[in-house]
Amino acid sequence: MSGGEEPATDTAWVSLGSNIGNRGAHLARLRDALATHGVTIAAASLEILTRPVGVTNQGDFHNQVVRLAGPAPWPPRRWLAHCEEAERAAGRRETWHWGPRVADADVLLLGEHGELHVEEADLTVPHPEIRNRPFLAGLLAGAGYRPG
Repeated sequence: MSGGEEPATDTAWVSLGSNIGNRGAHLARLRDALATHGVTIAAASLEILTRPVGVTNQGDFHNQVVRLAGPAPWPPRRWLAHCEEAERAAGRRETWHWGPRVADADVLLLGEHGELHVEEADLTVPHPEIRNRPFLAGLLAGAGYRPG
């Protein structure tokens, strides 16, 4: 973008996960928490059950991908903050990296076709773990994602 404008988009592709307690109910609560501040869930994949990656001695995850539509173009950090706020509202408590969680919402891609790229210390888009979790490609397609 020219003139130092911060890149922004009204579309975010977000993975949802839970592996504690009633995982399906936690995902529903997470979707409700994401659908606030003018954001809507424009599409959602089916929920699937997956084995944990990284720290494998924990329960399986319910996973899903949603396409979020914002009320206006938001910069990447605002999408990240929105997801973190939704996680807390859905009951997430910090454990350890790749540890068990009630609610997890990760920004996978930004833009209708994933065209917005970010490389910062605490935010990388496309999400670097997409390549390590092949099931995400199917979930993205199930939510209507088509690469540009």
